[in-house]
Amino acid sequence: MKKVIPFILPIFRSLLFIIVGLLFAIATNQTLEQASQWWSVICTICNIITIVVLMAVCRSEGTTYKKLIFNKGRQGNLKHTLLIVVAMLILGLGGMYGFAFMIYGYVPVTMIHPLPVWFSIINVILLPLTVVFAELPLYLGYALNRIEKITGNKILAVVYTVFFYGLQHSFIPLLYDYKHILFRFLSFLPLILVLVIIYYKNRKLQPLMIGHAVLDFATSIQILMTSISPALFETMKAMSK
Repeated sequence: MKKVIPFILPIFRSLLFIIVGLLFAIATNQTLEQASQWWSVICTICNIITIVVLMAVCRSEGTTYKKLIFNKGRQGNLKHTLLIVVAMLILGLGGMYGFAFMIYGYVPVTMIHPLPVWFSIINVILLPLTVVFAELPLYLGYALNRIEKITGNKILAVVYTVFFYGLQHSFIPLLYDYKHILFRFLSFLPLILVLVIIYYKNRKLQPLMIGHAVLDFATSIQILMTSISPALFETMKAMSK
C-alpha cells in the first residue's frame, strides 16, 4: 500500500476539489457558476483536509509531516529566496495572462469576485497559509520524492508530479467549461515545471512556500479590494473584455 499512496494522493487532491466543489454548491443551493465565487473557501477546506491526510499518511509511514517541510535539503539564503519569489510572480502572472489571451482573448476575473468583507479579511490569512502547507508538501515533499524512490525513474517522478499539480488547478473553481479547465491547467504549467526543477536541485521547500504564499496573498488582497469596492470588480470585469 505504501508504494501506491504516492501515486494516489496527487489524484486525490484533484478529486477532492471536484467533490467539495459539488457538495458546496449543493449545500448552498447554488449553481456551480455561483459557487465558483467562493472558490477560496472551497480551496481552504480542501487544503485543511489535505494537511490532515498528509499528517496521517506520514504517521503511518513512521515519519512526520514536519519532516516533509523542514527536510535536510541544501540551505538557501535571503537572496536566493527573493529570486525565487520574483521568478514565481513573473511565471505565475505570465502564464495566466499569456494563456488567458490565447484561449479567451481576454483575462477572466473569476478568481477575484467580491465576497463579504469580513470573510475577505480572514481570507487574506487563511488562503495563503493553508495553500502553502498543503500543495507543496504533498506534490513535492511527498509525491515527487516517494515516486522517485519507488520507481527509480526521475522523469516519471517529475512528469507525474507536474501533470497532477497542474491538473488540480483545472477544478479551482469547479466549472463545466472546457475553456476554463484548459486555461487553468495550462496557465500554471510553466510555474509548476520551474518549481519542480528548483526543488529537485536542492530539495528545499521553504523558499518555494514563501514564494507561493506571496502569490496567494496577492490574490486574496485583490479579493479584499473588490469586496470593499464591488464597483471596482465591475470595472475590472468590463475592462477585461
